[in-house]
Amino acid sequence: MFENLKIKKQIVRYLTGDCSESERLIISGLIETDSRYGKIHSQLLRTWNTTRPQTTDETYDVELALANVLQRIDTTREPVIFTMQPRPMRKIAFTVASAAAVLLIAFGIFHFMKPAETLKTYASVDEIAAPVQLADGSVIHLNKNSVIKYPEKFGQNNREVYFWGEAFFAIASDKTRPFVIEAGETRIKVLGTSFNVKAYEETGKVEVTVNTGSVLFYYVDESETALGQVTLTAGDKGIYDRNSGHISKMVNTDKNFLGWKTGTLVFDEAPLSDVFEALGNRYNVLFNISDQQISNLRLTATFDNESLDSILEVIRTVHSVEISKSGNDYLVTK
Repeated sequence: MFENLKIKKQIVRYLTGDCSESERLIISGLIETDSRYGKIHSQLLRTWNTTRPQTTDETYDVELALANVLQRIDTTREPVIFTMQPRPMRKIAFTVASAAAVLLIAFGIFHFMKPAETLKTYASVDEIAAPVQLADGSVIHLNKNSVIKYPEKFGQNNREVYFWGEAFFAIASDKTRPFVIEAGETRIKVLGTSFNVKAYEETGKVEVTVNTGSVLFYYVDESETALGQVTLTAGDKGIYDRNSGHISKMVNTDKNFLGWKTGTLVFDEAPLSDVFEALGNRYNVLFNISDQQISNLRLTATFDNESLDSILEVIRTVHSVEISKSGNDYLVTK
């Protein structure tokens, strides 16, 4: 019951446009791939058409919309049939729709726009997804809150996928068909290598960290003209800042950039500020440190797929700090 309510709230935000670019992308993918999301979306969409506002007010009360829709569902027991109608789509784009067309409201909303061929969608929410293998033998590991769209079969001249979130890519070698990942306005072009891509909309950045081989990392304008690029080899990290439009290259110093995938975290005289940042990324929580002295304390340890509670107990014992939990956040004090 609670899970269904959570899904309903997500889809109402999706329908009203009251969600971030990455949230809209993930929810869209889940509607296509998760039967629970598909059925609830069909039901809400049907009810929404009879309850949506007819005005063009600048503000819109999403919670009120949810209450109205849920009330309609409670009083309307018609059977629901979930269907997916294919539609021609362009590549990743930004759209702005009229406030009167509530279902299409998307002020700056980032979403996947598909080419003419049908694309398969693979999405994750609260858990790391099982690896997905593409037709060419490439394997992709999706982190939480991520989505990828890809053709069932690649063309003769290229291999192209569309992605948002975080994932580790192990690309099968094919010198005749470059592999291109589209993430917003950025492109990652490879022939065969392995690397991590982190492209969450809310960060305003796209990060590529190369594990083996090399990649070309660049960004483009609306006409697909490259505006800036860097070549990354094993041990390099590239960062594109969407706000400044700047792309940079550096040596990767983060030993735990694949910790979310491997479950292994390694710290060598690392300051606790870095330790808690890595733990936050690995376990999807937030740590607040009360003062700088705690941040500067050092930790040397290796954790291999251990629970967060057991790791925090080690830190408590080593440094005599208090770590208290409040909701999904933690406060670290002396």
